[in-house]
Amino acid sequence: MNDQTSPPRRPALTGKILVTGASGTVGRAVVDALAAAGESVVAGMRDPRAWIAESARRASGTAAGQQPDGSSAARAGAAHDGTAGPGASRTGAVGAVPVRPGAKPVRAPNQKPERNPARKPNGLAAAPLNRTVGRPGSGAAGTPARPGAASSKAAAAAAGHAADGTGASVRAFDFADRSTWARALAGVDRVFLLVPPTISDVGRTLIPFIDQAMEVSGVQQIVFLSAPGSRFDIRSPHHQVEQYLKRTRTPHTILRPNVLMQTLSTLYRDDIRLRSEIVLPAGGARVAFVDAADVGRAAARVLTERGHLGKAYALAGEQSHSYAQLAELLTEVLGRPVRYTITTEAEFSGLAAKQGASAPDIAAQAGWYRAVRRRLTALPNRSIRRLTGRPATTLRSFVEEHRQTWV
Repeated sequence: MNDQTSPPRRPALTGKILVTGASGTVGRAVVDALAAAGESVVAGMRDPRAWIAESARRASGTAAGQQPDGSSAARAGAAHDGTAGPGASRTGAVGAVPVRPGAKPVRAPNQKPERNPARKPNGLAAAPLNRTVGRPGSGAAGTPARPGAASSKAAAAAAGHAADGTGASVRAFDFADRSTWARALAGVDRVFLLVPPTISDVGRTLIPFIDQAMEVSGVQQIVFLSAPGSRFDIRSPHHQVEQYLKRTRTPHTILRPNVLMQTLSTLYRDDIRLRSEIVLPAGGARVAFVDAADVGRAAARVLTERGHLGKAYALAGEQSHSYAQLAELLTEVLGRPVRYTITTEAEFSGLAAKQGASAPDIAAQAGWYRAVRRRLTALPNRSIRRLTGRPATTLRSFVEEHRQTWV
């Protein structure tokens, strides 16, 4: 599915591709897919040491989200950094970062955004900006970050040192720290962009970053990871970013992935493994679950092929299942009864609060399960097959492959 026809043609690009939120489930999948395609990838993340730790877990054969004790380290492997689908917190936020007791909250930048005459005070454009797509003067993208902006390890990663066998370089990047932007964008001509779950005011974070990427660093394409139903939810940060990309005529592609299958092996792992139960306010709605690896492959295609500018793709599986059917499938594969228990939104939100979720996370959770109940995630499609040439992963094959996660 796409929103526009006859998109502009993108020139052939040979620079690096910055993947924001690379430590999350979808971000990592995009990095892996791009590296497999032979692209030069920059993995951008707040703490590059997280990538090194994840790489060590991979090398040892222990996947994130499969720690034996279900600790926060395990849940961290589910972090989506703002991807679609009920994401990484224990309670089901859309891409929510797991909340640890005593953890320092992530705040928006203290400084005011740079003035832009084309933007209203709320951070949204007052009138269309005609983007000039092309390389700026030399040196603009390579301006070093301010001293002390990153640790020595992060600085080494920002200099382009590979963190693991994928060939991706790791650079410190934080939407809330503008001193990291120029270095992360150095040599980059394409960006995979997502909304971190800790950010609600995109007018002070993502939108200024888009401006810098396009007008200063000469980025030629932004692939934005949005969410189902965001076109109609004017309060959603995803909606605001989508509208800004269109209003400013930024060369862009929008991906709207469905609920990720990885929620089962990370977010709901302990519920299934220890209690043989899935408790959600999803009612009897059906979901066309999608594998994060398929999302990564689709993102890699639109980042490396021409013909995708101005288009939006709904990424879903080719089959739709209710959570009751999911429980039946788990029962069959695991050889023991697994039940689906329907709860109310209020009960679910109350449990999330008790488990330490923040108010924005809880609001995001409530919004996502409302979308599920409204059937916005129910329709299967063949976008993955059309974009990648391979059928989407089936829910059964995912459950069978990850069976050991729940035993």
